[in-house]
Amino acid sequence: MRPRTEARLFASGTLLIIALIGLGLSKLLQRRTRGWPKALATIHSAAIETMDLDSKNEIDLPCFAFSCVVAGENYSGRFSLFTDGREEGESMARKMIKRNVEIQYDPKRPSTWYIPEKRIEGYEVEQKMFPRRSLYPKD
Repeated sequence: MRPRTEARLFASGTLLIIALIGLGLSKLLQRRTRGWPKALATIHSAAIETMDLDSKNEIDLPCFAFSCVVAGENYSGRFSLFTDGREEGESMARKMIKRNVEIQYDPKRPSTWYIPEKRIEGYEVEQKMFPRRSLYPKD
């Protein structure tokens, strides 16, 4: 019985360390990006996409495509909102078309961006920059 308990403790400790490292990296990225310039991006399209919530469950989320101009060049990206179901997602998808969102971008590589708002219309923003889950849309 003892080796099993030690294995559980080791696994729990390993998961805790991984979570703390992830949190630390996220905070470091947030600090590094504070000084990035801002730009307005316009949402051009929206669609409901099915994503894996975990290994056994899927979720339908509204996903948005936007574009912006930085230093005379066009850039684009995608993000999703963590809504409370397909009906709310479809409503948000219709509501967000042609809406402007503020992004911040890396001045050395403007194709690297993030949305500083954690929530839009009360829904959590899922994006590539700080993925806690993998609920951001694939490019």
